[in-house]
Amino acid sequence: MAIALLRVRAPKQKGADAKMAVTLDLTISIGTILQTAVIAGGGVAAIVTLRNTVKTLKDQLKADGEDNKEEFKAIREQTGAQFAGVQSELKKMSEILIKQALVEERILNLDRRVTSQGRQIDELRRGEGFIRSHRSAVDGEYGA
Repeated sequence: MAIALLRVRAPKQKGADAKMAVTLDLTISIGTILQTAVIAGGGVAAIVTLRNTVKTLKDQLKADGEDNKEEFKAIREQTGAQFAGVQSELKKMSEILIKQALVEERILNLDRRVTSQGRQIDELRRGEGFIRSHRSAVDGEYGA
């Protein structure tokens, strides 16, 4: 493995004849080799770490997905049971409301009858209604 370094050397002569010379340095030092090895090792370590991290995340997501499925199933069953309970309570409430409406209607009908009976009693007290004329005695009212 050869690493080439380009160096630009300043001309030794000054003036119009001075030319810039480009030279190629083909020396490899231990520092350069160590630096290259450390960079390559760091790259490999980064790739391995990323690979393991991705694998761990994938496993965690898979485990969480299975846990979530079980949790969602339990929530769905619990919600279904609660919904069934709410439905039965609503049915009971509707029956109670129907019975209450019937009782209210009966009370209104009873109120109408009591009012009608009260009116008839008032008419009888004033002498109107079934009695047509005023009698001074009870004689003759009943058959003998």
